[in-house]
Amino acid sequence: MLDDATINKIADAIADRLKAKEPSTMKFDEARYALFHGKSRDWIKYYILRKYPEVLVNNGGWITKPEHRGVRIKVLDVEAAKKWLSENTQKIDWNAPEPITLKRKAGLAKPIKRSK
Repeated sequence: MLDDATINKIADAIADRLKAKEPSTMKFDEARYALFHGKSRDWIKYYILRKYPEVLVNNGGWITKPEHRGVRIKVLDVEAAKKWLSENTQKIDWNAPEPITLKRKAGLAKPIKRSK
């Protein structure tokens, strides 16, 4: 039989190995599903990046700023992202509508064409 101390050492070693396998950075499309509950790119940009600028790398955060077309957004610190999201999940309205829906309601985007 194994004593408790040996079991704890084995459990700690397994936990360390599992942590080592977690990526330290993540592509935005992977992060959408792993961190942001499968929300769209526009939703994340509008409800997270715009409303919480502290998450941006240039403000000491963990995700790169969406500069312009062709520049990829990346999560540079997955652990910090998970920690921030778990601490702030109550502040975020995960059921908020897509930004395009808000634009359509305000008359700023074309309505959806429906076939007859």
